[in-house]
Amino acid sequence: MNEKPRPVGRPPQGITKKVSLTLTEEEWHEIDQSGKTVAAFLKDKMKKNVPVPILVQRPEWEQERNPVTYPRRHAEEQWDIHWRFSDKPLPPDDIIEAAKQSMYQILFPDQAENAVVETRDQYVCPFTGKRFGSMDKLVSSAIPTLVQWAIAKKRRDAERQAAKEREKGQK
Repeated sequence: MNEKPRPVGRPPQGITKKVSLTLTEEEWHEIDQSGKTVAAFLKDKMKKNVPVPILVQRPEWEQERNPVTYPRRHAEEQWDIHWRFSDKPLPPDDIIEAAKQSMYQILFPDQAENAVVETRDQYVCPFTGKRFGSMDKLVSSAIPTLVQWAIAKKRRDAERQAAKEREKGQK
């Protein structure tokens, strides 16, 4: 049985960089009083300065449809690029030709030079950055992530509190 190992640690949230930070004594005191890590404190400060748009899910029939035009030559280039950079063996010519014909018949009917495809609103998750077609899907996907984060935060807070108590006991 080949089971994938469970991921360890918290989910990746961005790029980690080492930073040297010089602040006044009052600023360091403010961070210490917050009870948060320096990173968490700075993230909260940054989030407070950025307005968060409120997206309201509209019914499917009411969602804005934005047609996008896509030239046939771009599709042809994508076929070439796909096989040039693919690490999979090239299928037989008749298979490739059948797949191309299927795509061209649907995207470019009657030998049209441009495909017209509708796009709809997407909702970007503020927690993960993933895109969803509805707020319901965004929220249901966010729930397990947020539960994991809450568990990790509780564990970190408990570890931090235990370290403070050990430090008090040593004085």
